[in-house]
Amino acid sequence: MYIDGVFSGGGIKGLALVGACAAIEERGFRFKRVAGTSAGSLIAGLIAAGYTSTEMANLLDELDLKKFLDSRKTVIPSALTKWLFVYWRLGLYKGDELECWIADILAARGLRTFGDLAPDSLRIIASDLTNGRLLILPDDLPKYGVDPRTFPVARAIRMSCSLPFFFEPVKLRDRVGMNIVVDGGVLSNFPMWLFDKDNVKKSGRTWSEVEPKSDSAAYQQNQERPEYVRSFVRDDEGCA
Repeated sequence: MYIDGVFSGGGIKGLALVGACAAIEERGFRFKRVAGTSAGSLIAGLIAAGYTSTEMANLLDELDLKKFLDSRKTVIPSALTKWLFVYWRLGLYKGDELECWIADILAARGLRTFGDLAPDSLRIIASDLTNGRLLILPDDLPKYGVDPRTFPVARAIRMSCSLPFFFEPVKLRDRVGMNIVVDGGVLSNFPMWLFDKDNVKKSGRTWSEVEPKSDSAAYQQNQERPEYVRSFVRDDEGCA
């Protein structure tokens, strides 16, 4: 039997989702569509690429998390310099190593861009701080002048995993300017509404144009967050 799966964020604790996937597989269920936020987006991406729970567990067992701590090199290394990068770059670590690792393991299964996937089979949540709105990938990419079929899945997962002030945010340019994109958990850590039939319009509108039910407590909480989040974002020129 095929089911939809939505995976929440949770940092390193999100890796426990592999165990949940194993239990689901043991009961004969298979995922048809998957979505995720932060660590959950990584699990969703691996499932979309065709990894089983056993294969995911092996990948994570062999992983050295320290390789993702890719600080920017400075002429005079010091604790002060490191924290200055938090101010200028909005993150202690670049996040490039994380993206490269994700790209490599997805490419090993022939998955590079969203064009390699069946339509609507994978959705990833990120947060556009510049505009104070939820970002659903790949659905919302045309709003930024980007063809979803050419956008790397690894970059989308990297966006969703960009924990504020730990990893540098990803910058997504549109016709207006630069947009700061960070961890999807800032605005929606468990986007169960993505596959809720009550939120689907038959007119062909994208998910980003369909609001979750307004009586949802989680949705109401998300609606209250954008202005608070905006206070963390300086002028784009200060982030370059």
